[in-house]
Amino acid sequence: MLTKTVRQLIRKEGWKNLKRRYYLNILVAFIFSVIISGGYQFATQRGSILDDNAFSTTASIVEAENGNGLLGKDTSRSNAETLRQFIFNIFEIEDIDDPDDIPTTSEQYYGGVASVFVNEISGSQSFVFGILNGVNQLVFGGKIASSITIFIFAVISIFIFLFFKNVIVVGKNRYFLEQRRYHGTGASELLFPYKNKRLKNIAFVMFFKYIYQVLWNLTIVGGIIKRYEYYLIPYLVAENPEITKKEAFELSKTLMHGEKWKCFILEASLFPWYILSYFTFNLSSLFFSDAYIECVRAEIYMQIRTAKKDSLRLGLRKLLNDDLLAIDHIEECEHPSGVEVMDIPSVSIHDLRYDYNRNYPFISLVQLFFTYSFVGWIWEVFYYVASIGKLVNRGTMHGPWLPIYGVGGILIILLLKPLRERPGLLFVGAVAVCGTVEYTTAWALETFLHKKWWDYTGFFLNIHGRVCFEGLLVFGMAGLAFTYVFSPMLDDIYKKVDIKYRRVVCIALLVLFAADLVWSVLSPNVGVGVTM
Repeated sequence: MLTKTVRQLIRKEGWKNLKRRYYLNILVAFIFSVIISGGYQFATQRGSILDDNAFSTTASIVEAENGNGLLGKDTSRSNAETLRQFIFNIFEIEDIDDPDDIPTTSEQYYGGVASVFVNEISGSQSFVFGILNGVNQLVFGGKIASSITIFIFAVISIFIFLFFKNVIVVGKNRYFLEQRRYHGTGASELLFPYKNKRLKNIAFVMFFKYIYQVLWNLTIVGGIIKRYEYYLIPYLVAENPEITKKEAFELSKTLMHGEKWKCFILEASLFPWYILSYFTFNLSSLFFSDAYIECVRAEIYMQIRTAKKDSLRLGLRKLLNDDLLAIDHIEECEHPSGVEVMDIPSVSIHDLRYDYNRNYPFISLVQLFFTYSFVGWIWEVFYYVASIGKLVNRGTMHGPWLPIYGVGGILIILLLKPLRERPGLLFVGAVAVCGTVEYTTAWALETFLHKKWWDYTGFFLNIHGRVCFEGLLVFGMAGLAFTYVFSPMLDDIYKKVDIKYRRVVCIALLVLFAADLVWSVLSPNVGVGVTM
């Protein structure tokens, strides 16, 4: 079917489709590349393992030659290295070549958990190997205390991969299929997987396509063959988002029967565009060939679909259920692709179990202050037991409390009350309030007591080692948790206790805290694992 004449027709139609909406096509191809590749530096490189055509032979050849082959070894910096140096210059941080040479316990966690994953994922340009390398560095490198955060980052990353990066391919394909015949098609079709409540099925099918392709790639030759056997799956899902995994694989295999080699020849004819991209520093890809190749691939699908649909058995033929994509003329309207319903469950803070918008009496504020201070102390003690294997009393004070956690929690409750109906602003407010408290406290301790109780030097996006990106992110999430869940929940628990006993406990805690405060001013808590 993909004869020489048809291949010429496909390239010609691809060129016409590109010109028809040139600027929007370029924009969509660019946005897709940025999403998949993780940044502008890789935006026009077509070799990401997350792309639906990631295993293209031509793209692989370009990558191989750019790495260690004919074109020499790539000596450019990774995104992470460039970003890190930029940040270091802004905050006047001295870069350290060898993290093992850093003397203090805190600074040995060079770059923090977030920085490790930014470096590994961006540096390797691979989601899977980036995660594995990050886990290897943090866990097997002796940084066991970071394991909890690692799993949080890993879960978030896997979620993003499964339900965003790996399915946005279908949205991209849907756009290029529609724009062939519908002049009104918009860039919003990139979000096609999230429409009509089909996200789970699309993610399921695309996940298995990805896994099967990775496994077949281990056989090299089998990987090339299966790449073309699975070639149409993302387009089939883009046409029919209800198609099952079994149906998608069977239909793609049937349609590509006898066409795999011809499709390979057609894609090989596009190889000069990859060469030109290299010599033009990817500018030709950005302003032409990326979008042109997407138009060609959409045309390949439609040509095969049109030629073979009537010869399919009834069960498979019914799966090609969007004949409006195959009309023989150009429409000025948008394709009637269904109701614009995002398949994202809505969660309202008004559905929460607890009354978060309450006013807290003074006695409850005192109890919340000591609760958060104690929980903060427990957390840091546990952290240092895991990281250095020693039980140390964290904080400037001698008692089992870290008042910085309590102060942050109370300030969120009191100062950010007007933002309780707006979680986004509350998150930003919590970051600002807690970040200010932490920075100011660190500055005061360093200025007046001439010691450091924490130091984020070398951590991702730190400011003078007093606050860092990871900490601020945790503060924001903790602020939401404090406001909507823990504070009202704890207040309900406190109120179940007789008010007389609550007063006695609060007075006793305040007296002990005051005594500890005086003692700590005269003789601060210092030592190994406590101060730097």
